[in-house]
Order: sequence, then C-alpha cells, then structure tokens
Amino acid sequence: MPLKTGDTPEILDIELDLLLEAIYRRYGHDFRNYSRSSLERRLAQFQVDSPYKTYSELTGRLLRDSLFFHKLAAYFSVSVTALFRDPFFYAALQEKVLPLLRTWPHFKIWHAGCATGEEPYSMAILLNDAKLLNKALIYA
Repeated sequence: MPLKTGDTPEILDIELDLLLEAIYRRYGHDFRNYSRSSLERRLAQFQVDSPYKTYSELTGRLLRDSLFFHKLAAYFSVSVTALFRDPFFYAALQEKVLPLLRTWPHFKIWHAGCATGEEPYSMAILLNDAKLLNKALIYA
C-alpha cells in the first residue's frame, strides 16, 4: 500500500504483520511466511477495489467480517500455473529436502489446489531425475 503522510516503512511492516496475524488467529489461514513483496502487490491491487487505504483499516474490517476476508483471500491465490513455476522453490527442494527424502523408505506429497497439473508433474519430473519417484506417492 502506498505510504500515507507520516507512515514509514517500519510502520507499514508492523501493520502488515498485525494484518497477517489477525487473519491467522481469526480464520486459521497462515499467510505470515508468504513472500512479503507478493503480499504487498496483491494488497495494493485489492486496495484499488476497496475504500481501505491502510493495513490497519483492513485489519479492523477483517476481524469483524468473514465475507470481506474471503474477498481479500481471493487476491492472495495464485491463478497461474506452469512447469517449474517457482525455480527458487525447486532449487531449495533439491538442496534441502531431497537429501532427507533419500533416507525414507516411502513418502507422500500433496499438491493442494493445483489447477491443471503442472506443479505435481514438475514434482514428478524432479523426483524421477533424483531417482526418488519410485518411493513417492503424489496427490494432486
């Protein structure tokens, strides 16, 4: 959201933290570890369609209006899909997770909300290349 007179980046960070904490505690949806820049872009887009100009104003409304929360949450959803859509995710998966999975006899992976299958297919390709696909059960 754009800075209002007197707002500092530190104030905006605190307000965003409080907004995300309110969503988590009130509705159980945890966006606290989402990409900050992505959330800020999506909230700015939401702001275009709403009268709320600060995160604090949004927080107050969200705490009292579940329908309003669902409108906002729709802006957080990723509506695009592609093979290996998030290269940083797959790099971290290869570096940090696959070595651990090699030690397990079997494991399950769930891709919730995948639209047309590119994400689970990307996972299958990655696991196949790592010689781990035979240990995996992928839900999509």
